[in-house]
Amino acid sequence: MKVQYLKEPLLKEDYVDVHYREETESITLVKDFFQSLHSIIGKKDDCMQKLHPVSIYYLEVVDRKLFAYQEKEVYQLDYSLRSFLACFENSGFVRIGKSTAVNLYKVNKVKADLNMRLHLVMENGEMLILNRSYKKSFLDALHHIQEVCHESDS
Repeated sequence: MKVQYLKEPLLKEDYVDVHYREETESITLVKDFFQSLHSIIGKKDDCMQKLHPVSIYYLEVVDRKLFAYQEKEVYQLDYSLRSFLACFENSGFVRIGKSTAVNLYKVNKVKADLNMRLHLVMENGEMLILNRSYKKSFLDALHHIQEVCHESDS
């Protein structure tokens, strides 16, 4: 895939055009990335903040409320975990537990633990535990992203 970057100071608005012969997994990944740039609203301390899904490290349901964890901030979202994943699953979000989902692009390391559990070390240093019943779907999603990234390198 050929990529060109053109700086044009006189443009009124930045834009990206994607030209393709057929919709390959690399093109789908590019489309999903730009879809993930759409903002959502998070709440914190009686304030509303615009968030981009790509900035979210993981999601957790606590007392029937969904919280989005960024590098240092936590925001409440007006989504259920299921509805958030339905909207942004193609942006790298995958469940790792009944009430937890992670952004695969923010996982720095995957470490094996006793009893076949896995620990996920996030880019911000936080550690999450991957529930064994979600291990296969997590690893499948991780391999899928890895394959698509290798395909786009070719």
